[in-house]
Amino acid sequence: MALMKICKEEENMRSVLRLLAAVCLLLFLCVFIGTTAQSDPTSGYRNHQALTQAIRQLAQQNPQITKLISIGKSLKGRDIWLLQVSGSKGPEPETKQALLICGNLEGDHLIGSEVALGIAGQLINGYGKDDKITATLDKRTFYIVPRLNPDGAELFFNQVRYEYSGNLKSRDEDYDWVADEDGPEDLNGDGMITMMRVKDKEGDCYIDKKDPRLMKKKKADTPLDQLYTLYPEGVDNDGDELYNEDGPGGFNINRNFPHNFGYKTKGVGVYPASEAETRALIDFMTKYIPESKNQPHRNVCGVLVFSKFDNLAAGTGIEGGTPTFPQPSQAATAAGGPTRMMFMFGRRGQQEAPRPRPTDPQPKKTNAQDESMFKSVSTKYKELTKIKSAQSEKPVGSLMEWAYFQFGVPAFSANLWSLRQETPARPQAKKPAQKPAGTGQTATPDRAAMMRQMMAGGGAGGGRPTASASSNNDDKWLKWIDDKNEGKGFVAWTKYNHKQLGEVEIGGFVPYLRVNPPPEQIEELSRSHTDFALYLASQFAEITLEGVKVKKLSSGLFELKLTLHNQGQFPYATAMGQRARSINPIVLQLKFENDDDMQLFGGSKRIDVRSLKMDEEKEYKWIIISPPGKQVDISLYARSGGGKMLKQVVLK
Repeated sequence: MALMKICKEEENMRSVLRLLAAVCLLLFLCVFIGTTAQSDPTSGYRNHQALTQAIRQLAQQNPQITKLISIGKSLKGRDIWLLQVSGSKGPEPETKQALLICGNLEGDHLIGSEVALGIAGQLINGYGKDDKITATLDKRTFYIVPRLNPDGAELFFNQVRYEYSGNLKSRDEDYDWVADEDGPEDLNGDGMITMMRVKDKEGDCYIDKKDPRLMKKKKADTPLDQLYTLYPEGVDNDGDELYNEDGPGGFNINRNFPHNFGYKTKGVGVYPASEAETRALIDFMTKYIPESKNQPHRNVCGVLVFSKFDNLAAGTGIEGGTPTFPQPSQAATAAGGPTRMMFMFGRRGQQEAPRPRPTDPQPKKTNAQDESMFKSVSTKYKELTKIKSAQSEKPVGSLMEWAYFQFGVPAFSANLWSLRQETPARPQAKKPAQKPAGTGQTATPDRAAMMRQMMAGGGAGGGRPTASASSNNDDKWLKWIDDKNEGKGFVAWTKYNHKQLGEVEIGGFVPYLRVNPPPEQIEELSRSHTDFALYLASQFAEITLEGVKVKKLSSGLFELKLTLHNQGQFPYATAMGQRARSINPIVLQLKFENDDDMQLFGGSKRIDVRSLKMDEEKEYKWIIISPPGKQVDISLYARSGGGKMLKQVVLK
């Protein structure tokens, strides 16, 4: 009996221990879920495999109006899909005017791919059912590239979330002859790469007293014992006193296009269109096909980009930023020694006058003649999408810039998820540039300081987590988290014993929170931007032949008169397209029934018209010597304005 009693007590004890273990596990999961899964961004978004499956299903739903094309492959061998959507009526798809829609150029901007895919679905499913969609697709072609950067986007679905906008091309970004050797690490095991803050008397930021989550840029009177330095989460793998300065990855595709291109020092090995993804899209739009003796996709008359840049709600037109390039240090500049001195001084020993800096010949601002077009489109965008404002930096090397300034067509970019403001912000006064005291020359920082500055800028590279004080918008994002997102989206600063830095605190914004919206917003964004895409495609120039008249002047002399009319809302060739000479002119041509009996007395058989403004008309006249009853064929070819047209008249 005693033995049975002991066994029963042991069994009860084991049951209690199992219950306690279950409770502990439950509590751990609650805490873990509260800090990570609450902000899991992957729900509602597709990885490459799921996107491929979805786009193939769309193409199979209505093969009469769709064509699925792989325009190239990424470095990791992933297809870059393009879906062509065009109605079964009317001309062939490649002769119709086309709108190019492109998303997910930045690797972390997955909302662009979801909205582009949503637009494709609504166009395909609405054809034959929705009158507006059907009429538009019978006149227009849509080229839709949901994801131009499939490799960078795939990081979104990694077990450890790491916000990164570039592709995955290996680069030596810290000039130590080793590539990708110092990437981030998830030190606290929460499945996210955030930031580390460590006390440092030489630091450049301090903790905001009103909200300890925020780090503010230090002031002149900030006590030294309150200063901190910020680092991306991880360790110094290569022993250079820098953190995560050379992790896996390459270049931001939306800063790699060949206009207004620039790169920071960490862009070594980068040049315009250096990336396979960039070249794939440029080749699709511009490549000459010898078999057909043309550029089949020069029918693109407008470009709509979903990216972190915005010229629809954030402002109108396009104003490029200032590209940056590696600058030699003063030591390197002075290393020329006597040879340099020989060029610095003239024959009489006097220093040569300083030469002016060369000017950048690239246009960077909307041509004045195109401003009204951009303004009207912006107004309509706000009306259709109900998005009244957006945050945007000035673009550098972007698809939007290249499409407008070099390809020559109207180009627009929408930042689908950013801070919004209901009332216009007051313009901030420009601060005078600060120069180091003393000589007035730029100080040469040490290598560690220089690399920290580069990491803070993000710039033209991949866009890793910054190692600088909080931006001016961080407090606004925290307010959105607290008021609109149930307090989810910020990892509380927690102490951690770092093997190199000692005691640090790890925390910060959940990766991707400020780049992609909650998935429940995707459907509405897709619907409203489908309406906008249909509107944009309806604005293209439409060139028509009107008022063709023949007037008999004498028994063998006739006057032929006609009018060219642009019935569209966009000009035939923007002012920038005319400057770049990238848009085929309108070709108006006469062909006589018999050249032996007929000749021109005044005029030319071929007339090239560079542009026609919105609703503009141009009249043309010819005087023809011909016997009565002869036929004249009048052909019109406007590649970017409706294609071919033929009319025949008899001289009588």
